[in-house]
Amino acid sequence: MHGSTVFLIAFFTSLVTAVGSVYAIERFNILHNAPAPVAETIVPDLRGFSEADARTNAQASHLTLLVASREPSGEAKPGSIIRQSIPAGQHVPREHPMSVVIADELPKVPAVTGMMVADASKRLDDKGYKIQASAPVANATVPAGQIISQIPAADTPTEKGKVVTVQVSAGAEDVEVPKVMGLSVNNAKTALEKIGLEADVHWVSLAETPTFIVLNQKPKPKEKVKPGTKIEVTANQ
Repeated sequence: MHGSTVFLIAFFTSLVTAVGSVYAIERFNILHNAPAPVAETIVPDLRGFSEADARTNAQASHLTLLVASREPSGEAKPGSIIRQSIPAGQHVPREHPMSVVIADELPKVPAVTGMMVADASKRLDDKGYKIQASAPVANATVPAGQIISQIPAADTPTEKGKVVTVQVSAGAEDVEVPKVMGLSVNNAKTALEKIGLEADVHWVSLAETPTFIVLNQKPKPKEKVKPGTKIEVTANQ
């Protein structure tokens, strides 16, 4: 073969090879450096930590801590972390944001003892609670219709929406009228006052009848009356 022909063939072969190599390098990114791996961190468990300690731990773990909300809780200490948006142990990029929910104090039940049921119901409703009244019971010191006691007690930390049960007074229990006929007026007064009744003395003048002795009474013995009722007694003077 002629020498110049051999030269040309060798030249074009080298050229094609060079062009193909450049194309392959550019097409398939053969010589480019691989991208640097993203720096990661491991999410710590922040539950139970105070907000300040949680922020310190998050900063040490190269995380951005965000407070999503504050939630009343009767189980967790106020100000501590209840929940976190990313589970502990998970791998995330550094400075990745993570939100937490912080425990807040529970509201306290207002005092309704001594109030009428309607007023107590409004006060509880305004504070986010419900009322439930049990059957009225006799009480010698609390007027009828007023609340004797409540459960939970006043100032007890309790979640809103809970029921407050109240005991309502039916007033003093009826008492049985004792027999005072035949007693002296003073003794009759003492016997009635001892059980919360009063003597309303009516005097008459009768000949040949013992004086200062109760001759009659109204209501009659063994009848039921409210404490404080006046018992009419008739006596001779």
